[in-house]
Amino acid sequence: MNENSEIKTFLSQLRKFLPERVIYEAFSALPEDIFDVEDYISVPYLKSDEEIQEFISENGFEDPQNIISFFMEQYMNNLFDIISDVFDDMEERDESGSFMM
Repeated sequence: MNENSEIKTFLSQLRKFLPERVIYEAFSALPEDIFDVEDYISVPYLKSDEEIQEFISENGFEDPQNIISFFMEQYMNNLFDIISDVFDDMEERDESGSFMM
């Protein structure tokens, strides 16, 4: 994981209330680069232990699969946007006649 402080804070909040096994299973199943670009993933800023527990309960984070889904859904949504932007850039270059090698 990179130095994304928001993700680190969120992870430390989850660790307060979830078994390490759940955290390990979820994060070990995620792609290596999922946290490389901060814009891929957004996490809530939870101010109190009560908010953390409520978030965990509402999202079913007791199950590692739900944690995986939480992050992968955002990752995949942003990945499609990135791919679309790349194709748009390629089309613009094709139309202008400039090619990047």
